[in-house]
Amino acid sequence: MREAVADRDRLEQVSEERAALEDNLERLRRTAEAGRREAVASLETRIDAEIAEGRRAVAAKKADIDRLRDDQQDLCNFKQEVIDFLTPGSKCKAAEAAVEKADQALDTLEGTLGQAEDDAAILADPELSPKQKLDRLGVGGEQSSVEREIDNGEAELAQRKAEQESLEQGQSSGVGWVVNQWAQSWKWLVAIALLVLFLPAALRIFSYFVLMPVVSRVHTPIRLAAGSESATAEVRTSAAQRTLPIELSAGEVLSARSEYVRPVQGKIRSRILYDPSAPFISFAAGLYFLSRITGDDGVTSATLASPDAPDAYLMRLDFQDHPGLVMHPKHVVGVIGTPDLQTRWRWGIQSFATWQVRYVMFAGTGSLIVQGVGDVVATDPRGRATRMEQNLVMGFDSRLTVGVNRTEVFWPYLRGKTPLVDDEFTGHAPLFWQKSSADGPRNPIARSFDAIFSGFGKLLGF
Repeated sequence: MREAVADRDRLEQVSEERAALEDNLERLRRTAEAGRREAVASLETRIDAEIAEGRRAVAAKKADIDRLRDDQQDLCNFKQEVIDFLTPGSKCKAAEAAVEKADQALDTLEGTLGQAEDDAAILADPELSPKQKLDRLGVGGEQSSVEREIDNGEAELAQRKAEQESLEQGQSSGVGWVVNQWAQSWKWLVAIALLVLFLPAALRIFSYFVLMPVVSRVHTPIRLAAGSESATAEVRTSAAQRTLPIELSAGEVLSARSEYVRPVQGKIRSRILYDPSAPFISFAAGLYFLSRITGDDGVTSATLASPDAPDAYLMRLDFQDHPGLVMHPKHVVGVIGTPDLQTRWRWGIQSFATWQVRYVMFAGTGSLIVQGVGDVVATDPRGRATRMEQNLVMGFDSRLTVGVNRTEVFWPYLRGKTPLVDDEFTGHAPLFWQKSSADGPRNPIARSFDAIFSGFGKLLGF
């Protein structure tokens, strides 16, 4: 592992050195190219001047040859030949030699001019690079200091490339791959860990000081029984018990969850749904797969108790001509009689705060058997606003006015000990609540963050 980490550090160093070499080579190549262009431009100027001078020299030499030939014609006649025969020397031969020398000089000048014109054609060729032009003209044979630096840099760059390829192969397999992946992702992992650690607290603070004050001001409390109250409506409650004995008179019917039914005296039958004419509502109310006990002329009784919650308490609620008792389905254990099963839908910002848009109601005359944890208590607000933690509320009388408010205890809420939203009840009718709840806040988003906090705490040994 140490070798893989060292190789990765060396790979980063080699990559930086390679990048620096490439930048330096590019600069040197630009410098060399600029020097070649300057050399080509200088050659073009010099050769253009040489061509102009050569053309003038050729023209002058041709004129000189014409003059010498005229002199030769004047000297090379019969009279001059006789004089040359009788006297030492020969003017005719001297004139012929002068013309011959002049022709040779003209050939040299014309050859030089032709070579200069060929060089000019090479320099003017747009398809050749400055380096190719200089090579063809034979002036690029000796390397300049810049070109020598380029050669040295290219050799060094080739060595760095080979070393980099070797290190990359080592990083792409085995422990090197693990080290490489960690080096690439550790910052994201730390950011995610910090997000998981601090985001729930930040959301709690934002919800407490920003979101809930707005919800409390703009929401409209609901009253589900508005317009359907009866002057004779009444509700009676029994004491909460761990095991609840029930005696049925002749013709009275108890429909209870089968797993809660203990000793039974009388006839008992199974029933899939509480109200077959309202299957969806029966299922939503938790009243399915029931045991149905019907009272007869003899003693008919049953004892109800929780099968798997030793801290569960049961309470019997008797109501008559009632507009509706609202109860969360998970708390309903059984129904005595045949009260109407109804639902009410409510939409708005309050539904967002409580995470509930549908309310299940039992209306008319009958009895409910409800279950709570630790204890079940019926509280009458007696006209004053009464707050209760959402996760402890089991149900309420539909004649109450129900709203929401922010919890007044910030630090317990921040620690996750109390929910953000309290239900607020006003009126002269009972609300039903349990002593404790293992579920915590009902909002699924809050439950998700609490689960993350709990898991992270366990990971750290808390």
